[in-house]
Amino acid sequence: MDASDLIDALRRPEAYPHRAETLEIRQTHISIVALAGPFAYKVKKPVDLGFLDFTTLEKRLHFCREEVRLNRRLAPGVYLEVVPIVERGGTLLVDAEGVPVEHAVKMRRLSDDATLLARLKRGALDTGVLVELARRIAAFHEAADAGPEISRFGRWTTVAENARENLDQSKGTVGTCVSEAVFEKITVRLEERLDELRPLIERRAEAHVPRDTHGDLRLGHVYVFPEEDPPGDLVVIDCIEFNERFRFADPVADAAFLVMELVRYGRRDLAEDFADAYIEAADDEEGRALLLFYVAYRSAVRGKVAGMVAGEEEVPASERREAIERARAHWLLALSELEDPDQRPCLVLVGGLPGTGKTTLARGLARQAGFSVVSSDRVRKELAGVEAESSAAAPFSEGIYTPAWNDRTYAACMERARELVFRGERVVLDASFRKAGRRRAFREEALGWGVRTLFLHCTATPEVVRRHIAGRREGASDADWSIYEAAAEVWEEAGEGEALLEVPTGGSASEALDAALVRLRAHGLA
Repeated sequence: MDASDLIDALRRPEAYPHRAETLEIRQTHISIVALAGPFAYKVKKPVDLGFLDFTTLEKRLHFCREEVRLNRRLAPGVYLEVVPIVERGGTLLVDAEGVPVEHAVKMRRLSDDATLLARLKRGALDTGVLVELARRIAAFHEAADAGPEISRFGRWTTVAENARENLDQSKGTVGTCVSEAVFEKITVRLEERLDELRPLIERRAEAHVPRDTHGDLRLGHVYVFPEEDPPGDLVVIDCIEFNERFRFADPVADAAFLVMELVRYGRRDLAEDFADAYIEAADDEEGRALLLFYVAYRSAVRGKVAGMVAGEEEVPASERREAIERARAHWLLALSELEDPDQRPCLVLVGGLPGTGKTTLARGLARQAGFSVVSSDRVRKELAGVEAESSAAAPFSEGIYTPAWNDRTYAACMERARELVFRGERVVLDASFRKAGRRRAFREEALGWGVRTLFLHCTATPEVVRRHIAGRREGASDADWSIYEAAAEVWEEAGEGEALLEVPTGGSASEALDAALVRLRAHGLA
């Protein structure tokens, strides 16, 4: 059955045996979900993606039944039954009498607002919920099926096969969803990490550590209902039913999915809290050594999946564009977790008042820590058609330094940084960043790109600034003492939740560089 025809049929309220006053259709690369009134109906697309095969009606029925059986482990009150979709008089009807032309998993509809993802986005996800979830998942893993057959899927050869297959199936998206440079680096680093971890992976498989896990432990699949009694207060849906090779795995690989998602949304602190709670509850300190590898693998899988969505014609153009951005972020996150700290792609903002040594520090980071520099002074003059070393001096907020010129300059800087980061580079952006909103915008952009970011705030006394400005012999900056004084009057202090990492620049350039490198090391970037 054509997917577009099925979607059109599922959009009709008359297709359901109950009232469906609210109707919404959602899609993934493998399924169509109709949210109809109090229920959700999930239909599998007739696709063969190599790692799954839904090409026949019989196979889709089998995997619908498996989905209900397996998901009742962590969401017993959600997965209700498998229902037929029949054709009657040229019309498709859900859960009706007749010969099935399709099948659907019938579920109790859950509120999107109850997911961990929704809680995270509205700032309501705390450590307590994650610690309790970690304990539940550890207990689930302890009770899950294990043994020689399951452990076979946890052996190094299968782990390596999964990782390599994921890369192979993603080659068609290189250039669009992931740069060639990033993809090549991931391929190399993945093999290096696999070699390093081989003895540990094999030892754990021999000890039958692998379990029949969930396989897709994402923030959007975990629901919190504080008014319910346990276990109904924490519900986890949508496990992997279509391929045992992806579900039979080391439990750390399962927990790593949620760790990855928390990192992806910029909450590395919560990711560490969850990971620590899980390791403790599972009594598996040995497994911590596998965590970064599996975080990278999970992110690469999500990169592949987003790339598949981006290539589906029936998906609206806006959603395809969003899928490309998600894919790029996941591939960059995967590389970040596989790379050594001094090679990780990132965006470092070097800001502060004029004359505080921002440009000198940025150049030092380029030499010492492998950064590419984007200079706002040079970008501004390039946009204005002025030679970098030529003067375009004007009073504060005049000439090519008006608010409109500032907006244009920062937008161009962001685009250049985006292009460099997409190629897997480490970028330092040298600009004043005197507005808190501007700093926040760049941090949010970097988060969307899937890379780590931090703000290095160059600080110096007025006396030092006078000396710096008086001693300046070359460069693209036009700032003099009057510009410094005017900028100091309007400098915006750190906003809520913002960290300005101070780098004193009153001493030598090497001392300032050493202080900056200390900051980078603390954030895993040196």
